[in-house]
Amino acid sequence: MSRSIKKNFWHYRPLLTETLPYELPVIFGNDRLYYSQCRSIDPAARPLLDKLLKTRRGYTIPYNYSIHKDSDRVTQLSLIHPTTQLEFCDFYARYESSLLYYCNRSEFSLRHPAAVAAVYVASLADLNETVLKTGEVHLVPEGPEPELAKLVSFFAYEKYNLLNKFYESKEFIRLEKKFEILRQIDVSKCFYSIYTHSIAWATKSKDFAKKNKGAHSFESCFDSLMQRSNYNETNGIVVGPEFSRVFAEIILQDVDNKVQRALAEKSLLEGQHYAIRRYVDDYSIFSNSQDTVQQIDSLIRQELLNYKLYINESKLRDFRRPFVTNLTQARSDMRAKTSSANEILTGAEWKSGAAATSRDRHLIGSLVQEIRVIVRRHDVRLSNLSGSLLGSLRGLARAANAALERSLSTSVDNWSFATRSILECAFYITSVDLRVRTTYSLCQLLTIVKRGTNLLPAVATDLVMHTIAEELVGIAKIAMTSRKSDTNEDCIELCNILICGAHLLKERFTNNGQVEHILDQLLQEKLTYFKYITLKYCFLRNEIKFASSLAQLNKKAETQLDTLESIRLKSELYHLFCDFLGAPDIEVSRKRKLFVKLFGGNPSNAEIEKLGDLIGFADWKGVWIEHSLKRRQMRPVYAVA
Repeated sequence: MSRSIKKNFWHYRPLLTETLPYELPVIFGNDRLYYSQCRSIDPAARPLLDKLLKTRRGYTIPYNYSIHKDSDRVTQLSLIHPTTQLEFCDFYARYESSLLYYCNRSEFSLRHPAAVAAVYVASLADLNETVLKTGEVHLVPEGPEPELAKLVSFFAYEKYNLLNKFYESKEFIRLEKKFEILRQIDVSKCFYSIYTHSIAWATKSKDFAKKNKGAHSFESCFDSLMQRSNYNETNGIVVGPEFSRVFAEIILQDVDNKVQRALAEKSLLEGQHYAIRRYVDDYSIFSNSQDTVQQIDSLIRQELLNYKLYINESKLRDFRRPFVTNLTQARSDMRAKTSSANEILTGAEWKSGAAATSRDRHLIGSLVQEIRVIVRRHDVRLSNLSGSLLGSLRGLARAANAALERSLSTSVDNWSFATRSILECAFYITSVDLRVRTTYSLCQLLTIVKRGTNLLPAVATDLVMHTIAEELVGIAKIAMTSRKSDTNEDCIELCNILICGAHLLKERFTNNGQVEHILDQLLQEKLTYFKYITLKYCFLRNEIKFASSLAQLNKKAETQLDTLESIRLKSELYHLFCDFLGAPDIEVSRKRKLFVKLFGGNPSNAEIEKLGDLIGFADWKGVWIEHSLKRRQMRPVYAVA
């Protein structure tokens, strides 16, 4: 690899790890944008690409969309403008040392950038490997060598990439041994409430920041960039990208330090009289004195108030050791059930192809009932268990596939029974807890099952695929009816179910009458970018049948792409324009006409075609879907579990 390509590979790495939300349609990604900056491209396309990537002076408007946090709550995420994402690459490269310094000042933080993640790429071909297509942060390695397969973030992080890993850690047990009281509190609507100028208060001081307003510095550049990415808003930061969590971490580490100093002035010492652990905006306070816990709680509130941040009173929880909650007990019971099923599927008898005993079949076949009982017994939400449950089901599906590879007739019977039980459980979980994260896990599971069907006789394959088709249609209908009343909004959960069905089942899914009705209904609504790429992906599975629908979809998209200023200003329209130019079903002459209308010049059809190969964010062929699923195989870096 040339030195310049290596440099670009590192410089633009934030595009893959820092600038996008986790919850997106499964065919969406920054791969082409990243490669356009890292690879040598055709000289004929370079001037056109430069025009497209020209940065707009001033702010850009993010593409905002909502996802379900659980059955009752939604949250708004933001996809910022790609040209602003490139500015974040420059910012990271310029200020990586400052970012690390200001994120390593607190003893309390459980998740913070600790070092630049080391990376070595032997050849340009390695850029295609899944090392670059995952979404969890890289943890600081315990040994001398980093795990290259997990180098998936710009920074290496300490200590935990999931809050639940802290609760299950030896560190948590040590704290429980030492302290008998635990209080949990968290910040209410943290990212939506952060004042961008307060980054300077955290790195310098409020007085210094006000006296030196406008001076060029790390904090002023970060402040300005956060504003420009979000319509010049100073109250609130975009939610979703990793850089927002880094921004919040710098501010909350200042809160940590001030709380620790104030406690020291009261002769209360960390590790002796109390312990505080903070995971992003979730605080755990440990002590042997209720009075000390209350003092710490008050100090945290006071310091947060200086940043115009507040505690969410509804989430305050007090525990006495052992710090075992209903959720802890439910997880333990759930692990026991899935572990028992795994022991059967990996046992010698099952692998040998021997007919499964009635006891084994009952244990595997009763997973749904067991889940329902555990959730009710411990009075917990299924959403608190679904991530780990679906992960366990993926493991069971792999175990069933491994046994099937012996190609014995009894193994086929065992596989069919186990797989139907696993699918029944997975579809139940996804239907009850329909969120973007569960749709990712479901797609991953179905991909594993699809591999197993390659070893099956046609009759058994048809039965399993028929089950998958029926269940996906059912979940698509649930997602369609559970949308907010405002149909102008996106529903990423629905997008992923439709894409998953179209990818795995192709015409068998898209030609289903109920699916056709859903697609047509979405087409008649106001067009959004995510609707555009979802509908087009589904229609392209049977381009002849859906020719008129594709024509209508393209016409609606082209109508929105009216001015160059709107494309450079609005993230949604920029993404729409790029994927219009990259779409395989649209004539090159039509793409050229639109490009000339907006950007001027006299490019040839061949040059426009080359540009179309370089840009765009949707994977129209579906070849990246498994990579995208691997990117999301671990839970989001800021989730509880």
